[in-house]
Order: sequence, then structure tokens, then C-alpha cells
Amino acid sequence: MIMKTMTVVGLLAGVAVIGGAVMAADGYLGWFGESKPAPVLRPMAQAQAPAAPTASPMAAMGNALDIQPNDRVQGSMTAPLTMIEYASMTCSHCADFNNDTMPQVKKDWIATGKMKYVLRDLAWDNLAVGMAKVARCAPPSQFSAIADAFFKNQSLIVTGNDPLAKIKEIAATFGMDGAKVDTCIKDAALHTEVENSKKIAMEGLGVRGTPAIFVNGTKVDGAVDYPTLKKTLEEAYAKATAKR
Repeated sequence: MIMKTMTVVGLLAGVAVIGGAVMAADGYLGWFGESKPAPVLRPMAQAQAPAAPTASPMAAMGNALDIQPNDRVQGSMTAPLTMIEYASMTCSHCADFNNDTMPQVKKDWIATGKMKYVLRDLAWDNLAVGMAKVARCAPPSQFSAIADAFFKNQSLIVTGNDPLAKIKEIAATFGMDGAKVDTCIKDAALHTEVENSKKIAMEGLGVRGTPAIFVNGTKVDGAVDYPTLKKTLEEAYAKATAKR
């Protein structure tokens, strides 16, 4: 499912559509991203040591559809079904799926112990990166509630004159003051975590649009409604429980 193009009034200085998703131009909303250091000029004769190899996020993760240490898991860890969703906080289709489909999924499948659910980040722009960092900066027990609040207030955040102020307003209802939000947004480790999640989705799993949903490893295309998703869940549940 291709993400709907969204406009941030007074803030978006131009976007490019890449692979069916809205990508921010370089430098857009830099206060949500990681600043780039100025280049260091060296004398021509000075030898430079080769850069140390950087471990691939995929190599560190192993099977991308296994539960990972940084995952925020809803539901029983022993549930026969695992649903993993890659989403962007500024993706309108992701908000639709969260607001329209997930309430019934939570009631019928997560609350009953049939399924565990993991929301992972595939942030298409720096605003989404910032929102993801704020949600992941909170205690794990609050992550799903903050993410839900961001999706429910998505249009107010992305079309408002001051997205950061709205984000702070929402975060405050979870006990996070403005200074805490600023610290979360500047957190380099969280920035790397969110960016690695995107790399794993795109390079490891071939994801090109959001939401991207996997049920016990089987990909579900787009923000499907509950009746459509229910058929997939029932088939996967029957198959998983038949093996027990």
C-alpha cells in the first residue's frame, strides 16, 4: 500500500516520492534528525587509517522476523501467532490501520492470548523519526499507548504550525516534560535504533511501503480492514495450532 502524501504546513520544504513513499528532502526538520559534522580538512601528505568495518544491522539481528531485544511486545510471548508491523508515524495509511483495524485485533487476538504484536519503525521522514524516538524513549510499558496517541493525533501534528509543541503536549500526558522530549529527540543511540529498523525492513525484508505487516512470516499487503486481516489470522492460527 502506498503511503498518502501529507503536507506539513510551514515546515515541509519539499519532498520526493521514492519507492511509493514520501521521503523528506535532505535537511528537512533537522532538529528531529542527527546533525552532520563539518568535514575535517587534513594535510595532503597525512596518511589516514582505514575506517573500521561497521557491523550490518541484519547481521546483528539474525532472523528479522524473530522477536528482538528492542521490540516492544504486546500480548503473550507464548502466543502461537506473531504479527509484526513496520510503520511510519507520519504515514496516513498507518494511522488508518492503527485507528480502524487494530482495536478489533487487540480485542480478538492479543487480549485472548492468541497473538503477540510488535510495532517497528520504518520512518519515512525526520518528523516520523522524531516521533518514533520519543515513543521509544518512554518506559516500554508506555510505548504502545504513546504510539497510539501519535497515530490518533497524526493530522494535528503534521498539519499544525508547530509539530514539536503538539508532540510535547501529547508526551506530557504520559509524564514526559518538554526537556525530556528534547533529550529523547537528540539521543544518538535511539536515532541509530530507528534508522537500523528502517534498513532491516527495506534491505532485509524488501519493504517498500507502509504499513508492512507480517503474520507468522507471511506478508500482508497494506492497511487492510479487519475482516480481510481476520481471514489471514484465522488461517495462520489454524496452521500454527495444528502443529502443537
